[in-house]
Amino acid sequence: MTHPVDVAVCASSTWPHLNPVFTGLCDWLAAHGYRYRHLASHQELLGNTALLQDVQVVVGYGSMPVNAHFMQAAPKLRGVVSCVSGTEGIDLETATQRGVLVAHACTSENFRGMAESAMLLMLHLVHDLDGTREAMRRDLPRAHPLRAQSLVGKTVGLVGWGRIAAMTAELLRGWGVQVLVYSRRGTPVDLPAHARSVQLDELMAGSDVVCVLAGAEAGAPPIVGRAQLSRMKPSAYFMNLSRGSTVDELAVAEALQAGRMAGAALDVFAIEPLPKDSPLWHCPNLILTPHRVGHTREADESLIPAAIANVHALLQGRLPGMIRNPQVVQTWLQRWQDQPAITFQETHQA
Repeated sequence: MTHPVDVAVCASSTWPHLNPVFTGLCDWLAAHGYRYRHLASHQELLGNTALLQDVQVVVGYGSMPVNAHFMQAAPKLRGVVSCVSGTEGIDLETATQRGVLVAHACTSENFRGMAESAMLLMLHLVHDLDGTREAMRRDLPRAHPLRAQSLVGKTVGLVGWGRIAAMTAELLRGWGVQVLVYSRRGTPVDLPAHARSVQLDELMAGSDVVCVLAGAEAGAPPIVGRAQLSRMKPSAYFMNLSRGSTVDELAVAEALQAGRMAGAALDVFAIEPLPKDSPLWHCPNLILTPHRVGHTREADESLIPAAIANVHALLQGRLPGMIRNPQVVQTWLQRWQDQPAITFQETHQA
């Protein structure tokens, strides 16, 4: 007998480190009597027409493809939950149009860790830590002039203005820097005194360090491409801690190889893990990390409570605390707020 299912939890073999989050959520759903299915992948959900017809909340990972076809096949869908901060696989525009709320796990532990790592890499680049370590390994004489510089007095450009960028700007407050901010959503209203909003071209041309922290959008072109990178000063540094799709990484490789920027740090890539034939492996003055910068123990421990809170709110007809498409709120409340809360005493799991 096939039982109705309200929550579909979609795991991924690509991101096995998230399995404890999915398992922890399923344990909570079982303990509280909710009907759910713990699936090996989102493809398993797509292949189950009956399940799609019933499901009200889908839980997965940031790059899980949730497009118009997916949402059309799930007429009862009230929410999609990413168990991490990213939502790059989810078509936010279509979700908003269809009245589907998208929640994610941009917890304070997560955005604090990411902001701290932005500072870490910024200082690593500006102070030429790799060059100093290489000099130690090879017993090289002291260079003159030194590549290392002070961060004080520099201009830092933040591409994107969300929780991570705001925390990064807060951490930069005591460093005597000017902060330039570009946001695709327009001029931010909550900028601190040491920051000002500018257009992207001005940010790229005027910054000593450019740090991309903008959230990725499904199907959107890169925010920073070859044209934007060409405006950077040769003495400037570039960082991408958002998602690989927000930056043309081949253009970054070309700029580094040609000496058109002083150095870069990339934690995210168009294809992950980074292919062994990528030209990025052979670039000078480049820090490469495997999409783990800012992933702290504290951030990991915050993911299960965040997933539970988001799913519980959706099932109860309440707004989750971490919403990725706030434009949908009024439509969503009109549809779901007065509906009976979903609660069951029987649990059915695959």
